[in-house]
Order: sequence, then structure tokens, then C-alpha cells
Amino acid sequence: MQLASPGAAGAILAVSALPRLALLLFGGAFVDRYGPRRLMIGSDLARGVVCLITAAVALAQPSVALLVAVALTFGLADALFLPAAGATLPRLLTPAQLTGGLALSGLTQRLALMLGAPLGGLLLPLGGLPLACLVNAITFGMSVLALWSVHPRPAADPGAGAPSGQVTPAAADPRAPVLAAVREGLRYLLRHPVLRATTLVSLLVNIAAAGPLNVGLALVADQRGWGAAGIGYLLAGFGAGAAAGSLLMVRRRPAGRVGVLAAACIVLQGGAIYAIAAAPALGWAAAATALGGLASGPLAVTLNGLTHTHTADTHRGRVTSINTLVSLGITPMAIAVMGFAAAQVGTVPSFAACTALDVLAAAACVTVPALRHATLTPS
Repeated sequence: MQLASPGAAGAILAVSALPRLALLLFGGAFVDRYGPRRLMIGSDLARGVVCLITAAVALAQPSVALLVAVALTFGLADALFLPAAGATLPRLLTPAQLTGGLALSGLTQRLALMLGAPLGGLLLPLGGLPLACLVNAITFGMSVLALWSVHPRPAADPGAGAPSGQVTPAAADPRAPVLAAVREGLRYLLRHPVLRATTLVSLLVNIAAAGPLNVGLALVADQRGWGAAGIGYLLAGFGAGAAAGSLLMVRRRPAGRVGVLAAACIVLQGGAIYAIAAAPALGWAAAATALGGLASGPLAVTLNGLTHTHTADTHRGRVTSINTLVSLGITPMAIAVMGFAAAQVGTVPSFAACTALDVLAAAACVTVPALRHATLTPS
């Protein structure tokens, strides 16, 4: 039974993003105050319970209102889970293991996205919404058991991970107002030269990639007559390239200054973005998306590695929430701008503008001293 049209389904997904984006910064403050592990467990438990309740209600009376309530609840839980997950990984790994761990984390997230949608497509015809929610609740239970078995190291002394003389953060005060903690986290990031530059580069790269890789691929495929199958080939090319790039970083830890490596990956990704729109045939466009994906894997590991390496344990939740907001929050706006620009000036010039943003980000990697000299070795 179909509860809603595709348009309504998209609106429900948008509803889930609202509390996530609105509360992410506060979620990061709570992570620094209470610790990431307990918030991840609590978030998964809450979502598991919601799935069980939804399965029971859906057996009697499924409705769009029920889906909206679930979307809002999941968005609220994500606002805690996402910064908590980002703050946990660096406290489970040594500095030498961090890049490999980030690469594996990115690879598993990509695989989960690839497998999750087909699994949902199989479950819904078999048992409808109740069965899908029941299986979802089981996966959250498995996540809770996995989290229960890990024990992140305690937070390091204040100032750990920050260059001497640059930033010396204080431990989170549980009595301080949450809004004050959010403001202090923003000040910490803006005053830290490496984190400030890395966040700016991440923002430019996300703006440059979000539009072309979402609505842009559909526009190119439609204009060239490649159809839905063409979009599938382009997405598959990017996914395969990104997986290969992540695997490359599992065993390879960048040595020395990583600003040049990040700049090279950004230039490669920017060139691939332009090549997608300019390619004369589907095969060439798919090869371009694969090349862009190949660059995105090492780039994500490098930028995330810089963020985690230079963030003090006392501020990991808040810094992760800011970076998550930069990536998730900018995506809807970038997609809308891409669609508008393509309608006004054409698809190829719009893709070229995104490539120009990548060039700007690459220039920042090699011209900003803090980023050019940054390493993945804690100070």
C-alpha cells in the first residue's frame, strides 16, 4: 500500500532535515558536556523504540502524519548522534590509525547507503511499513550492542590537539548555559587557524560538488538523452571511484604537509565536475564521475583528518557539529542554486562555475600558511 506520492515522500524527508539542521550546534554542545558514547546509545535506543511503536501503529492505521512524526523524531536524534559519532572516532584510534579509520568509516557509510535503499525496496512489498520499521529497530538494537562494547579513551587535558600559543580551551562546564557553550565552540573554531581554514575549504568544496552531483547529473542526462539509465551509470561511476579512493587511504597515511595533497584532490575533482557536463558521450561522462569520486575519497579523509587532529577533546562535539552543518546545511541551497543557474545560463557554464569554486578552494590550501604547513601529527 502506498501512503504518499513521491513528492510527499520528498517533503517528509525535508521535514526530517529541519530539526537536524536547527539543533546540530546544540547537539555538539551536549556531546562535549556529557560524552559521545552515552548520547549515541541513547539516540539509537530512542530511534529503535520509535520504530517499534511505528510498526505497531502502522499495523492498525498507517498514515502520512505518522511518517511525519517519525521524520521529526529521527531528525532530533540525528542532531545528537552525528556530532557524537564524529567525536568518538578520534578517541578510539591512535593518531597513526586515524586516516585509515576515517577511510573505513567513509567506505562503510557509502556501502550502507548503497545497500539500505534496495533492502527497503525488498521489505516494503513483503510486509509494508510495519516490517520495514521492525527490521530498522533490529538494526538500531545491533548498533546499541556494538556501542556498548566500545570504550573511547577519556578526554585529554585541555589544550590537547591545539598548537601551542594558539588555542587553549577549557573543559566544558556542565553548569554553563548551552547557548554559551555553542558560542564558545564557534569562537574556538574561528580562532584556530587550521580549523578555520579547513572549514572554509570544506564549505567551498561542498558548494562546488553538491549541485552537480545531485541535480546536475539529472540535467546532463536529460539534455543528452541518456535517460534514467544514464543517471544510474553516472552515479555508479562516482560511487565506484569514491570507494576506490577510500580503500587507497585505508593503508596509506599522508606524511608531511597535507595542504598540497588536498589541493591536488580538489583540482582533480573540479576538473572532473566540468568534464561531466562537457563530455560528448555517456562513457566519457561516467569516467569523469569515477575520477571525481576517486579524488573525493582522499580529499574527505584529508580534510576530516586535519579537523580531528587539530581539535581538542573538549571541543570535538561542537567542531563536528559545525562541520556537519557546513556539509548538510549547504546541500539544499547548493542544489537550488544549481537548478536556477542551469535554467538561466545553461548547464555547462553552471558546472564551470562550480569548478571555479574548487579552484578557489585549492588555492586556499596552498596559500593559507596554516593549511599549507598543516600535518596529520598532533602538536
